[in-house]
Amino acid sequence: MQCVKRNIGLILLLLSIPLKAQLSEGPINPKEKRWFFLHAGIGYYTTGGNWAQRYPTHLSVPLGIEYSHRSNWSVGADYSFFLGSNVNTSGIYGPLTSDSGTLIDMNGFPAVIRTYQRGFSTRVFAMKNWILHKSRNHRLLLQTGGGIGYYNHYTKFTFDLDQLPQIDGNFQGGYNRHTQGAQIFEQLKLQYINNEAISFTLGLEAGQGRGTRIHPYDFASQTLNTGNVIDTYIGGVFSIMVPINFRDRVSEVDYYME
Repeated sequence: MQCVKRNIGLILLLLSIPLKAQLSEGPINPKEKRWFFLHAGIGYYTTGGNWAQRYPTHLSVPLGIEYSHRSNWSVGADYSFFLGSNVNTSGIYGPLTSDSGTLIDMNGFPAVIRTYQRGFSTRVFAMKNWILHKSRNHRLLLQTGGGIGYYNHYTKFTFDLDQLPQIDGNFQGGYNRHTQGAQIFEQLKLQYINNEAISFTLGLEAGQGRGTRIHPYDFASQTLNTGNVIDTYIGGVFSIMVPINFRDRVSEVDYYME
């Protein structure tokens, strides 16, 4: 019996050695990083509502900043340029066109007019993050969320100088459907962060805006611009990220004195 007790005591002593060593060093508590990211990207969208009547699709170039708190959630803001040349010009000039539907310039020839979508948006957003995969040097997150903002867009006309007084100068305001208003948007994105290579986000975005025409009269339809317009869109967005580490990943070690 005494032999059994000695063996049990020896086993407990051996098991206590690594446990004692661990307690003497204290617990190791790794903390996730807190990051700032600079974003530069591109988005391509299909439009709906009143937006689709003039611009079936549009392109945006967002520039933004994002703060990510320990991979749990993110907040940020962005500014986007609206670009695009897919403009629906059907009926855009109203009664000013000839029977063939074209504008006639000062020399009596069909005018050459190029149309573009231009504008911008400013927004703030909040995202919930789920970690799909992580290691010491990289991580993959699923982000869901959205935000609110302000948007402004119009049609830009380019043509030979002083050849089309019908839509030149202040008259352009009657045809360009200059619109501004508030919008909300939703996002579903994958975010990949790598300390040693490229970091990026890729995902889907949808938005809904409620705007008003800036100019009081629409020359094309010869009606007053009253009431609100509903502008919607959905599409994909991709951005390159430049991570700025706010706080490194650390291991806090507590030492106990005996």
